[in-house]
Amino acid sequence: MAPVTFEPRAARVLKALLLAGIVLAAFFAGVLAERLRFDVERRDMLRRYDKALRQHQEQIMQSEKQAAPGATR
Repeated sequence: MAPVTFEPRAARVLKALLLAGIVLAAFFAGVLAERLRFDVERRDMLRRYDKALRQHQEQIMQSEKQAAPGATR
């Protein structure tokens, strides 16, 4: 029968801390990746919103010009 060997307590604690550090680093890497993806989507959405707002303002100015062509001061 083979003798049962146990790791020293310090080695087990070190392995547990190393595993916890790896899990924590992976978690924060995932959070960072999600944040970067969200920022890209947000930037695209704001760009589309700004374009639509400018078009709307331009349409309002055009309709005001057409409604009162002789009302310039």
